Amino acid sequence: MLGGFELRRVDGPVLVLPTRKAEMLLAYLALPAGHAHSRDKLAALLWGDRQDAQARASLRNAIAALRAVLGADAIRGERDMVELKPVHLSTDIDRLAAAAAGEAAIGDAFLQLALRTELLEGVVPPSESFADWLSFERTRCVGLSARAAQRAIATHEQAGRFAAAIDLAQRLVARDPLREHSQRVLIRSYLAAGEQSRASAQLQSCREVLARELGVAISDETAALLRPGGGTRGAESRPSAAPAAADAVYGRFSIAVLPFADLGGEPGQDFLAEGFSEDLITELSRRREFMVIARQSSAQFSGRPETASAAATELSVRYALTGSLRRAGERLRVTVQLIDALGNRCIWAQRYDRAVADIFAVQDEIVASTVASVDAEVRHDERERAARKLPSELDAWELFHRGLWHVYRFTRDDVSAGERLFEQALERAPDFALAHAGLAYAAYVKAVFYFVADPKPAIAGGLAQAGQALSLDGDSAFAHFAIGRLLTVAGDLDRALHHLALAIELNPSFAQAHFGLAQALIYAARPQQALESIATARRLSPKDPLASMMLTLSSFCHYSLTNYAQAEADARHAAQLQRHETWSRLALAVALVELDRVEEAKTVVAEARRIEPSLSLDSFARLVASAPQELRMRVWTGLKAAGIAHQS
Repeated sequence: MLGGFELRRVDGPVLVLPTRKAEMLLAYLALPAGHAHSRDKLAALLWGDRQDAQARASLRNAIAALRAVLGADAIRGERDMVELKPVHLSTDIDRLAAAAAGEAAIGDAFLQLALRTELLEGVVPPSESFADWLSFERTRCVGLSARAAQRAIATHEQAGRFAAAIDLAQRLVARDPLREHSQRVLIRSYLAAGEQSRASAQLQSCREVLARELGVAISDETAALLRPGGGTRGAESRPSAAPAAADAVYGRFSIAVLPFADLGGEPGQDFLAEGFSEDLITELSRRREFMVIARQSSAQFSGRPETASAAATELSVRYALTGSLRRAGERLRVTVQLIDALGNRCIWAQRYDRAVADIFAVQDEIVASTVASVDAEVRHDERERAARKLPSELDAWELFHRGLWHVYRFTRDDVSAGERLFEQALERAPDFALAHAGLAYAAYVKAVFYFVADPKPAIAGGLAQAGQALSLDGDSAFAHFAIGRLLTVAGDLDRALHHLALAIELNPSFAQAHFGLAQALIYAARPQQALESIATARRLSPKDPLASMMLTLSSFCHYSLTNYAQAEADARHAAQLQRHETWSRLALAVALVELDRVEEAKTVVAEARRIEPSLSLDSFARLVASAPQELRMRVWTGLKAAGIAHQS
């Protein structure tokens, strides 16, 4: 299927199918063989321009034609499903995949064909769905051919066949000149052959094409190749150092994981896809080379590949990861595509067919493959991943993510619903650390949103749950984040700062941890540092549903620094973003009092009282008891001047 389409028997004779649609159907069933498809889907895929009955008839005719050529038992049809039996057919794509995985060797002539041609070249897709499938498979084949070529190049170099290695490396660069790793492979091949001047010329060419087409500089690893000792093969296998400059983290390796699509179609079961996206965000964030946009922002965009580049641009990141899940019984199919927003090109695509029990192994594969494809110097980062203790039962994992979705809505009913789901997860998996951490965070939300009359019991219960989570998984960034937030409002600031710093160390892209750290910092009378953490949180999650709370905290920081005009501006912005929340109104009221606009402040307080009738100086004082006394008393005096009474 590389280049054109050809079907032949093992012993040589070419076999002819009667129509181009029959060829397309066979290609679709063969990638991969052994996967069942519904007749309705296949009919719409290839004959979507016809009436349903006519499309189904055309599908029956095409299947009959395939059976006539391949053998009556080559295509299995059970109920409404159609499947090509794997034992009847092998493809050049299968050979290419085996070579890419190091399971088989292929000749240079075949590799050269794979590097210069496309899958099903010349095919005109009969439907949008077929076009999506073909685009995905073509991108996957590009990645397979690149990996297979790199293995062959290394083999040639080890055997001293430098001319053959250089020839393949040149073809690899010609396929995608913007792929910096391919450029490095060619430079190293020149150096291995003693061609220093050609290596220098290629390095300069790489520098120019990346600057011209992508507006980026070459990486340190590429630049180091021509320094003394920089071109040695051993350097390829050593871990790369994390970028030291903030620009490297916030630019070159910035990525958004868009919502994965649930193709199962069962109502209420999309939490598997949502949870998968969120855990990918967490795992990628553990890599310090990446700045990963928070789920709260990336979840607001479609996960469709054709809109991924636009989403990446709006989120100010270079890369977008998008994909889909389809669960059928105990089998799971995951497809993933990595989009480079610079040039709007798909640079990597992969498909995973696994048992449901292997979902976490699939997640690890996707993270490793994504890291490999974003940039080559990250590809060789062999640091151990932070330990994860996940439940053996998928249902518990899904229940946790469903519960977290509810808690993040920050309403009384949703927090209660989230707590019930976390408890159900623990019934299925008592040692599931994240479910305990979920209960801890729910307790924090109840306390700070006035969902309980007395916050102290809720905070104490939350601390117990967070402690249990950390005893089960001391490397859980979410558990450290939850206990840090609880300790902040409990007044144990040293421990709060410690746990929030650990959460950020474990997951540098965890926007809410940066926000939690900001709150702890202002409680520790360090408002300027708190503003820096808020800025980081907003950069990591520019579309965060908690943006109003971040701006409210920013307002209190500026209030603490006596920047009252900026405090007013941030509080007004926060109030506009969230019309049913009181804290932004309190921040605005005290800023207005300091600006001698007391009547405006009273109007704002009246609005806050309509939102939360129980609001009083006493309830406010209970929640901020651990804030710096000077700041607390200034705010308390401002609220009193704006019309808030002691007890409602």
